[in-house]
Amino acid sequence: MVCVQRAGILVLFTLLAACETPAPKQGDTRTPSLPQAVEVQRPLSPAYLRLLDEGQQQLNAGQIADAIATFERAQRIHADNARVYVALSQAYSKAGDRRASVAMAERGLLYCKDLDRCRVLRKLAGG
Repeated sequence: MVCVQRAGILVLFTLLAACETPAPKQGDTRTPSLPQAVEVQRPLSPAYLRLLDEGQQQLNAGQIADAIATFERAQRIHADNARVYVALSQAYSKAGDRRASVAMAERGLLYCKDLDRCRVLRKLAGG
């Protein structure tokens, strides 16, 4: 019985070794290429853009609490878009909540793809 188990394990290791990728040829210094990551950006929804506009109007009118609520609704639609974090950071700053303003700016930096928007977020984050 023990011999049969050992033979089975030996066969298993042999099969696994056959699945191994071949070693590079002697003198081959090229690094194996990996498939390129493709970043897929979903289009911004019209509802998201409307909420950003509405929130900005509220912020300009001094309705800071309403603006924050509107921007948070927009954030639920596109939490991976830096634009909403700029808006939230600015709104919290106007509300006098420095900690929340910095937190939103730092979170927005995670999603920042536009150089100008990244600069604004770094400035809002205190950097």
